[in-house]
Amino acid sequence: MFRNYYYYFVAGLPDIFLDDTDVHFQMLDFKHELKEHLHPEDYKLAELLFLPYDNEKLLHFLNEDYENHNKLGNFTVQDFELEFSDERQGILPQYMYNFVDLYKDEELSENVDKSWENVLAEMYYKYVLKTKNKFLKQWFGFNQNLNNILIGHNCRKFNLEAEKQLNGDNFVTKAILKSNAKDFGLEVDLPYVSEIIALAENDNLLAREKGLDQLKWNKVEDITLFDYFTIEVVLAYTIKLDMAYRWLKLDEETGREMFGKIIDDLKSGFEFPKEFAINGKNK
Repeated sequence: MFRNYYYYFVAGLPDIFLDDTDVHFQMLDFKHELKEHLHPEDYKLAELLFLPYDNEKLLHFLNEDYENHNKLGNFTVQDFELEFSDERQGILPQYMYNFVDLYKDEELSENVDKSWENVLAEMYYKYVLKTKNKFLKQWFGFNQNLNNILIGHNCRKFNLEAEKQLNGDNFVTKAILKSNAKDFGLEVDLPYVSEIIALAENDNLLAREKGLDQLKWNKVEDITLFDYFTIEVVLAYTIKLDMAYRWLKLDEETGREMFGKIIDDLKSGFEFPKEFAINGKNK
């Protein structure tokens, strides 16, 4: 299968921050860079990472909150207005149409026993997990499992019904619903489950969130360990960058540490591997 390699784009990524100690380069600007430099099919993969912003925006739209929305999504309020009118163009992912149909159907919505946020998240994961990109499939699967383990732990802690909170239907959700073990009997299949539970038990909210993001960061690095200048590297960078900007808002020191780590990681990978050498030169 043909793959696109982004030698110069990846090599140029650290320049965004090396001379920009005040971090003026915004995530939205980076998203525009992605659209400009990536092959259209690869950019479609990147768009999957920004869909959670669209999900949030869609919920605001349905609540007639037209001001509270994040520009990082792939779609605008105007897109939603058009797509949920008689002039629909079909530009949204199918799960969004399915969700709105369910949301607006009074008879069907009466049987919904989850929050609308959970229903939309479940539809989202079902959609993105169909991707054929191995990196994204692993990433989305990891996130879904991590979130479900946190949900399972919290439901057990506060004596809540987990079935109404869990996302999807796989071996993880089945184990959470059936097992009485602290790790839900998942330690063999998911070695990181004990770490997630230990972090969930931490009363320090900031430390807990930082630890969970570190787990995600490590996962991204693990599944791109042998990738060089591929779309997977760009996607991994996008995920890390999004985390760093989130922390810049929550805790500036942590955010800046993350930016530094991104730069160091990329600088250490600047040497072109021999397998990418063509006639003694690199593309």
